Amino acid sequence: MYDKDIVMLQIAASKMDPNHFLILVLLRFELFDYFNRSCSSKDQDELTQWNRLTEEMLYLLIAIIERYVPGISQLTKEDVTMREVIHLLCIEPMAHSSLVKALPENESHETGLETVITKVATFKPGVSGHGLYEVKKEHLVEFNPFFYHYSRSQHSKAEESQKKRRAQEGYDKLRPPVPPAFCSDFSYIVQLLCCDIMVHILRNVLQRAAEDRPTHWTEAMIQRALHLIGQALLEEKSQLEDVTAEEVTFDFSLKMGAEHGKSVFLLLSKIKTLPSLEAQKDMIKWVLQMFEVVKCLRENSSPTVSMSMETAKPEESAQDKEKAERKRKAEAAKLHRQKIMAQMSAMQKNFIESNKFLYDNMPESGTQGETVAVAVGPHRGSTPADREVLTCILCQEEQEVMAQAPAMGLTACVQRSTVLTQCRGKPLFMSPDLAVGTHTGSCGHVMHATCWQYYEAVQNTTRNRLHAELIIDLENGEYLCPLCKSLCNTVVPLIPLEPLTFDENAAIIGEHLTLPRWIQILSARIKGLQSIAQDNGSTGLCGEGQPDFRSILSYGVQERKFSDSITEMLVVCATTVHRVGLKTAPNELCPRVSIMAWNTCAFTIQAIENILEQEGKPLFGSLQNRQLAGMKAIVQFSATQGLKSSQAVIQRHFTDMLGLLPVMSRKNTPSLLEVDLFHLLVGLVLSIPSLYQEETVDLQPSAVSSAYNHLHILHLVTMAHVLQILLSSAERVKTGIAPFLRCAALFFNCLTGVPPPEECSYLALPSNVFQLFHDHRWCGSPVVTKALKGKIQTVYPRKRNRLIELPEDYSTLLNQASHFRCPKSTDDERKHPTLCLFCGAMLCSQSSCCLSQLEGEDVGACTAHAATCGAGVGMFLIRECEIVLMASRTRGSTYPAPYLDDYGETDPHLRGNPLHLCPERYRKLNQLWQQHCILEEIARSLEVVNVMFAFEWQML
Repeated sequence: MYDKDIVMLQIAASKMDPNHFLILVLLRFELFDYFNRSCSSKDQDELTQWNRLTEEMLYLLIAIIERYVPGISQLTKEDVTMREVIHLLCIEPMAHSSLVKALPENESHETGLETVITKVATFKPGVSGHGLYEVKKEHLVEFNPFFYHYSRSQHSKAEESQKKRRAQEGYDKLRPPVPPAFCSDFSYIVQLLCCDIMVHILRNVLQRAAEDRPTHWTEAMIQRALHLIGQALLEEKSQLEDVTAEEVTFDFSLKMGAEHGKSVFLLLSKIKTLPSLEAQKDMIKWVLQMFEVVKCLRENSSPTVSMSMETAKPEESAQDKEKAERKRKAEAAKLHRQKIMAQMSAMQKNFIESNKFLYDNMPESGTQGETVAVAVGPHRGSTPADREVLTCILCQEEQEVMAQAPAMGLTACVQRSTVLTQCRGKPLFMSPDLAVGTHTGSCGHVMHATCWQYYEAVQNTTRNRLHAELIIDLENGEYLCPLCKSLCNTVVPLIPLEPLTFDENAAIIGEHLTLPRWIQILSARIKGLQSIAQDNGSTGLCGEGQPDFRSILSYGVQERKFSDSITEMLVVCATTVHRVGLKTAPNELCPRVSIMAWNTCAFTIQAIENILEQEGKPLFGSLQNRQLAGMKAIVQFSATQGLKSSQAVIQRHFTDMLGLLPVMSRKNTPSLLEVDLFHLLVGLVLSIPSLYQEETVDLQPSAVSSAYNHLHILHLVTMAHVLQILLSSAERVKTGIAPFLRCAALFFNCLTGVPPPEECSYLALPSNVFQLFHDHRWCGSPVVTKALKGKIQTVYPRKRNRLIELPEDYSTLLNQASHFRCPKSTDDERKHPTLCLFCGAMLCSQSSCCLSQLEGEDVGACTAHAATCGAGVGMFLIRECEIVLMASRTRGSTYPAPYLDDYGETDPHLRGNPLHLCPERYRKLNQLWQQHCILEEIARSLEVVNVMFAFEWQML
């Protein structure tokens, strides 16, 4: 319905006899005979049509009585805008931009919102999102549920919203608002409400409901009729308050009450009891009270006293009933809780009495904690022997995770990362700079290996490739998790924890496996293996000259066996990690496959520890289930991966890594300052089982042997890290070594499954780490000498990487961008400056002047920069105040910027609102990067957008 149509009808109503006007309206809606009772029908469809037409006619009459147009009533344009804003906010709290879009514009393309919004609404800023305006409580009385700018859905939503809010705040129920006065030329319109035809229509509608014939009326008809009656009574009350009763010509209450006697009040009283009109009961009560008020005003008595008496009684009685009901429910709930607590107490006492001998033999809690809370060494706690039964998200079948069962795996995404790097752009090396690591994350969903292979095959069919190739790289094994649609490119096989127990010979073995003796055995084993390799398998040099060559085998047990399915998935996952981490072709026979598996295990743990430290969360108990499940799966996979690898290759890796430590220094090895010692710890712990194997012997360390292996390796690497800190940092050792110990605690927790307490006792380290050097003098070691001569590259503890600091005002960034000139362009033309949020570099994007070659292809400045700065992943802020996320040369998406205006909204394309940095939004952006979720965010965004043609992201 158009506003100009309503104005035309109001002009006609102001110049015509009201009865004549309403007869024309009835004829136009083809309802004249229906209200004249000259036609009747039993046809259900025809009755439904009449009811619908009656609803529409009553709605039109409500709109004609409206007077919120300057010139028709004594209102200004500002008053009209205020009313529009109030009714929009009565639907729901809205953002500033949503209000601007919803309001009509004037001839100057202005809405007038800024001049009225503070008068009618309260702004509630959002924590990280846009703020919302909420209508003030004192303006709720102006709400009209039949506001003619509402659509049908808006009408229902606004009515429900206002009923809910008024019930919560104890406010009055929905009432027709008090209208402003008409201008003198339009004052005759109000006579429509009290003319004979209007009284007949309203009385006829109420009569249908009172006769309780459901097919002849609807609740919407009754609601509209009651609204018109309320408007008429408010008009009559307003006129009676301004002049004396003798001067008032508006006699609606007299016509409804006096002429027809008690029938109207009887009709209202009768329909008030109808169950189908329960929602209109309050409105009916208010209408009856208004009749009484108008009657009192005509009789010159005190209407306010009468009204307050009438309204107070039902309200007070209703409030008393509600209070009594709440009190009764509270007492019943209290008694129920007491009864349950008494039952639980009785059951507890009964259990204690029945199992008294268990409590008598239970050890003290302190001693029990001391024996269980160690993950390394001979006092290691026991591994939980819980059965792990998981459900495949594809076939929905449950299966227990077992070594000899078909393989089950976690969906995972392997990606190169520079989140922890201390020096961007260096080549891959296990250095303390952590220049480029390989991170493996999981969404935590489980599939059978066979189900995953089938799902991957279906995804690669021609029918599904068209749109999928715009989101994922099918050629590189990428897929979307079937359940949560996270981006994945492999499956990490689930390996069950092996329950380990110490036998009665543990103490005897411990006396022989002291650290010096352990080093002696390892040295003999390594030299013997080297001799065998040099003599092409002959063991002649390993007899009398190497008496301890095979003594390590006495501490071995039968190797653990796995099903063919699990073994196959170990190879698949390891090959993916190797391929992605080194950006090379798949090659399961490459010697670096095992190293990459250990490296991704170490880097993933370091990334998780970094997140927990930055967010101030405790090391244990604060991880999400998917993060914890993924970390445990990665550790167990890395520990088991060597089954299909050449044991001779792994033995060489172990020898090379051990040679980095002063206890067994070798020539041509990197300096101690050039090695990340947590990667070294993980590699040594996971590769030492290879020393227990020969061509004819397949053993693995026993429980006791593993405990001492872990303990001695941890002590040696910790000593080396202390030396690293002393040589390269002025910080206290305690501060510098904390991140290493936190990572070690997470690693051994996932490797052994021992429940975690504090790190110090958990890792079986002395409270003063310098006590580890009591029997060792490393000052004269060649490793230390080389380190003293080497260049200090990393200071401990490492700096925790975050996104760059941004100015609070976005105009500061615009000023910086205005002075940017392309370094490769000779003209003064301004380019498209783009800011890297990882390192702060300003780049020239979307321009041919800065194209460079990357792997034989022309790429833009941002793509080339992301390849070195973010290992292919980028996060850029462009001048139009939008974030661009990039992943490789083929994928990217936009993301809301952290700059918001005063209304808590972003302003893409810079419409002109002042923008300020939102710390919470920027923290979430940093979290997106730190948690390696940029690839996942891009995939989700592309899937929602559903583009058919890919954007050339490589030219950015």
